Amino acid sequence: MEVESMKAELMGAPLREDPYDIKTPISDGTTIIGIIYEHGVMLACDTRTSSGTLISNKCSRKINRINENIYACRSGASAHSQKVIELIKYFCLSMKCENRKKGRFHEDEVITDDLANEEDIDINAINNPFGLAQNGDPNYVTKHKYFYEDKFMDFNPPVENVAHMTKKLLYANNNFLSCGLILGGYDKDKKQQLYSINLNGSIVQRFDYAVSGSGSVYIQSYLQDKYKKNMSKKECFELILGCVKYAMYNDNSSGGIVRIVNITKLFVEEFTVTNTQLHFDY
Repeated sequence: MEVESMKAELMGAPLREDPYDIKTPISDGTTIIGIIYEHGVMLACDTRTSSGTLISNKCSRKINRINENIYACRSGASAHSQKVIELIKYFCLSMKCENRKKGRFHEDEVITDDLANEEDIDINAINNPFGLAQNGDPNYVTKHKYFYEDKFMDFNPPVENVAHMTKKLLYANNNFLSCGLILGGYDKDKKQQLYSINLNGSIVQRFDYAVSGSGSVYIQSYLQDKYKKNMSKKECFELILGCVKYAMYNDNSSGGIVRIVNITKLFVEEFTVTNTQLHFDY
């Protein structure tokens, strides 16, 4: 009788919630940011992918190359945003094939480098600020530079077209998709451009900066205070790196390393920053 009564109590007791049940919604967190400066646009993000309280990946890639002159930062559900990026890449490739039929007409045109006379980012000074580094010490910042194959940008699709195509895709499937994007790029018509595409499919063209993700609430005031029009490349790099560091310091869902992509008229630079520590003088 006692066993039967215990079974009856267990059968009538409410079931405990399983935190790892696949049917429960997963809360994601990230920090993505884009800033326009005088000669281009910079995108940056952290690399931590979180599933609730679990860090599923601490070195993920949230900046994706859509075309050689267009990049996008992803936030929200990783699977949804990755699928959207794949579809937009296919759309860009289709537009590129259509544009190739028009041909080129640049016999005597000369392309000038807007950044030729501007101070570059000194990677060695960042890695070794006091000149005390020894051989074998790890580099905190690494840089890779990629020049455009289509230097006249005749075949590359306009950034605005790609952004609005992404908006239509998210809006048409907003009942199923849970992701947002910050899209930045450079084309010959409208130069550097930055678009913020929200979860519901709405799009906003930003002429200064755009932030998204769970870490964005910690850096809104910092950006409003530090941002200024027509910044140099070096100033923009320091600002965007500081923003992501502050977000990672305050937001538990943001972390890992910092990836920064600089999109200009002639090339794209990608920076990887492994030292994300902040030092406060209290």
